[in-house]
Amino acid sequence: MSEPSHKRARRRPTLSAALKAAKAAGKQVKSAVVESDRVVLTFADDTSVESGTSEWDEALRRDKH
Repeated sequence: MSEPSHKRARRRPTLSAALKAAKAAGKQVKSAVVESDRVVLTFADDTSVESGTSEWDEALRRDKH
């Protein structure tokens, strides 16, 4: 008997997690765009961060220091 094949779920970033991380980094979010596999945040200083959750969290940490 063969086992059923399971499609591996992809972790998608959430808008709420992105906004919380931006707030924790002291960034003011000007706009946010949510797509199927990414969240794009634009900040008040016209910089933007675009990608999955872990990648943009790292960018916020780098920018904060």
